Amino acid sequence: MTLKNEVLHGLKWMAGAKFGSQMITWVITIFVMRLLVPADYGLMAMSSVFIALLVMFAEVGLGPALVQAAEVTTQKLRQAFGIFLIVNLALCALLNLAAPAIAEFYSEPRLVPLVRVLSLQFLLTPLAIVSEVQLQRALDFKKRSIVDLTTAVITSLVTLTLALMGHGVWSLALGQVAAAVWRTALVNIVSPFPHWPLFSWTGMRDLMTFGGKVTTSRFLWFFFSQVDIVIVGRMLGGQVLGLYAVAMHLASMPTQRVSAILNQVAFPAFARFQHDREAIVRQLLKAFELVSLIAFPVLWGMAATASDIILVFLGDHWEEAVFPLQVLALIMPFRTVVQFMPTVTDAVGHPGVSLQNGIVGCTLMPLAFYAGTHWGITGVALAWAIMYPVVLLINLRRMVAVIGLTVGHVVQRMMPAMISAGVMFAAVTAVQYALRGYADRKLALAVEVSAGALVYVLCSWTVNRATLMDVWRLVRRKG
Repeated sequence: MTLKNEVLHGLKWMAGAKFGSQMITWVITIFVMRLLVPADYGLMAMSSVFIALLVMFAEVGLGPALVQAAEVTTQKLRQAFGIFLIVNLALCALLNLAAPAIAEFYSEPRLVPLVRVLSLQFLLTPLAIVSEVQLQRALDFKKRSIVDLTTAVITSLVTLTLALMGHGVWSLALGQVAAAVWRTALVNIVSPFPHWPLFSWTGMRDLMTFGGKVTTSRFLWFFFSQVDIVIVGRMLGGQVLGLYAVAMHLASMPTQRVSAILNQVAFPAFARFQHDREAIVRQLLKAFELVSLIAFPVLWGMAATASDIILVFLGDHWEEAVFPLQVLALIMPFRTVVQFMPTVTDAVGHPGVSLQNGIVGCTLMPLAFYAGTHWGITGVALAWAIMYPVVLLINLRRMVAVIGLTVGHVVQRMMPAMISAGVMFAAVTAVQYALRGYADRKLALAVEVSAGALVYVLCSWTVNRATLMDVWRLVRRKG
C-alpha cells in the first residue's frame, strides 16, 4: 500500500471516530460548562498542568521509538514494558509527594486530594503503551478509532453524570480517571500483549537515545503550550484562570481534534515511508490545503460569533471569556495547520528539529505571557496574538526545510482558505451589525452561522475550487 493510501485509510477511520465522538462530547462538554463555574475549571487547569507535565515522561520516548524502528522483537517490547512500569510507578509516587507543594504554589489547598486522585492514571498507563505501539506499527487505525471513540464517550458520560450530581471539579477529575481505566482495558482486549515485563536495559541504547530526544522536545513543547496556564494561575488566581482555560479550551478544541487525527495517522504512516521524501512532500502539501479548508472557517467563524457563543451556550457568568476567545480563535488556525509537523519531522528521523523549536517557544512565549498578566486576561490573550506569529515563523522555517519545502509553499496552500474565511468573517460581522439589539440571540446566532457558511462556500468555489473538488471526490469515494 502506498503512503497516500495508508494516510487516506487512516484518516477515514480516525476522522470518522473523531466526528462521531465529537457529535456527542461537544454537546455534553457545553452542558457541563453550564453546570460548573469558572473556579472549577481553574482548579482542574492548575492540577492538569502537572499531570500533563509528567505524562511527557510516561513512556520516556520509547513509544515513538518503537513505532519508528524498522524492526522490533518481542524481547524489546518486554524490556520496554518493564521500563514503562518502573517509570510510571515513580511518577505516581512523585505526584503524591509533590501534591502539598503544588497546592502551596497556587495557595490552593483543595489541589492536594485532586492531584493525588489524578495521579492514579499513572498506575494504568504502563499497561496500555505496548498494546498501543502494536496498533500503530500495524497501522490498525480501525481498532484505534474504536478505542478513541468509546473512551471519549465514556469520559463525557461519567463527567456529565457527576456534574449533574453536584460534584463540581471532581466530575472533571473522575471523568479523566474513568477514561484511563476504560482505555487501558479496551486496548488490551483489541491488541493484547500476553507477556511479562523484562527488567533489562540490554540492547535498548539506540531506542532510548531516539526516545530521549523525542521526550525532551515534547517536554519543551508542553512547557511552551502550558506555561500560560501556570503563569495565569499564579499571577491572576483561579477564577480568572477558569475563564482563560475555558476560552482556550473552546478555541483549541478544533485544533486538538484535527491534530489528534493527523498525529495518530501521520507518525506511523510517515515512519514507514520515511525514505520516500517525494511522497511525503506531496501528502504534506495536500494536508496543508485540507486542514486550512476546515480550520480557518471554523475558528474565524468562532471568533466572529464569540459573544453569542459564550452567552447562548455557557451563560452570563462566562461573559469575561468572550474577548480571549475572539483573540485565540483568530490565532488558532495557524497553529492547527502546522500542529502535526513536529510529528512528521520525528517520523522521518529528525527529532532534534522539534527540540530546537521547543527552545525557541519556551524562551519567547513565557516572557510574553508574564508581561501580558499586567493587563489581566486581556493582556494574556494579546500575548498570543503578538508573540505566537513570531515563534511560528521561526520554527516553521526549520521544520519545512527538513522535508524539502519552504514557508512560501505552506503559505501558498493556506492562502485560498484564508481569503475565503476573511470574506466570511466580514460577512458575519455585517450580519451581526444588522441584527444588533435583536432579542433572540439563539436565532441571531443561527442566522450568523448560516450566512457565514454560505459566503465561505461561495468564496471557496471561486478561489479554492480544486481543493473543494478533492474533498468532494474523497467523500464520494469513501461513501
